[in-house]
Amino acid sequence: MLPKQYSLRLYVPNDLGKDLGVVLDKNQSHYVATVMRREEGDKVGLFNGRDGEWLGHLQEVHKNHCLVHVTEQLRPQIEEPDIELLFAPVKKTQTALIVQKATELGVASLQPIQTTRTNTERLRADKMALQALEAAEQCERLNVPVVHGLISLELALKTLYPERTLIFCNERMTGESAVKTLSHMDKSEKWGIITGPEGGFSDEEIELISARPNTYPISLGPRILRAETAVIASLSLLQAFHGDWG
Repeated sequence: MLPKQYSLRLYVPNDLGKDLGVVLDKNQSHYVATVMRREEGDKVGLFNGRDGEWLGHLQEVHKNHCLVHVTEQLRPQIEEPDIELLFAPVKKTQTALIVQKATELGVASLQPIQTTRTNTERLRADKMALQALEAAEQCERLNVPVVHGLISLELALKTLYPERTLIFCNERMTGESAVKTLSHMDKSEKWGIITGPEGGFSDEEIELISARPNTYPISLGPRILRAETAVIASLSLLQAFHGDWG
């Protein structure tokens, strides 16, 4: 990776290439001009999830309109692990933490699920998507995970591709450790992780998840973890054994 040549990094939907011009939207322009106080000539990093990362220079800076001149590619686009996270939302702050840390840890998509003990029935997918975008900008990944709306556990399992290997984080699991389970598993092109709500899954939900083909229950150790901690721990283990940490 080349040394960072900018202090501001933005996701844009535009195509990126040498000598192209990119017009930032109103919110980004306000952020660049008013919040970050950038000026004409300042450098910015740009990415769109398709064309890698590019260096740009601010040509026009206004609170409602900014124009960036794209000059050179800093990194080519790379393929990242295909990991889908199925998680039960918790309180607002903890759910935001899950979205942020899952993005930093490289998930491709986030699927919130309604379980018996999920303590929220309303969830703003648009706000979660913005949290994921901001986390992607800050952690220097080259794409932004897809954020889906809240659906039932049953529907989430039905719509999950059969070839996706699902890691089931079950706090009641005993026996072989997660480290041994993951280290002995064959590498998959598509992974999934499912974590539960505060209070864990019900007995019926544990049976439902366990009955899905290509599903592997794991224990995350002798202590009961908070929902957000379980997400971080399981994603870290998966990336270490079968993801892009190796």
